[in-house]
Amino acid sequence: MTTMGLILAAVLALHPGDSVTVKREGVRLMKAPRFFGAACEGKVGPGTSVKLLELQKGWARIAAPGAGQCWLHETAWSDRKAGELASSGSGQASSRDVELAGRGFSEGEEARYKGEHAELTASYAVIDALLERAPEPPQPEVERFVTEGKLGGGK
Repeated sequence: MTTMGLILAAVLALHPGDSVTVKREGVRLMKAPRFFGAACEGKVGPGTSVKLLELQKGWARIAAPGAGQCWLHETAWSDRKAGELASSGSGQASSRDVELAGRGFSEGEEARYKGEHAELTASYAVIDALLERAPEPPQPEVERFVTEGKLGGGK
């Protein structure tokens, strides 16, 4: 386990072998412990209990789904106040926050806007369906986008 993983485990009192309960909708399981890149096909929803195999910088490799090959960010099971940006303390946002920021909305702003514009309900449904089916871009393309856009603190 990495030093950051040990620190995270100590702070959260979590250890490999522990289980946590997912609290968030729309959680993405990733093939690596990062927000950008390839996602696992498996899904977890609120109320799902997952066993932690490894802890690393705010991420946990979980036993299932994905046969130990998928990573879940701590924001999926940790508590946060409504409207607060999900973070591991390093300034990284949850995949849901990243998605909403890409649309130019916070979760609250999106809900308010949808409520004020019921005529767009069908359009939102089409876009959400497309986003669910959209293939993940190849990792080199994501890395180029992150580098050229100077995202992630210039990494």
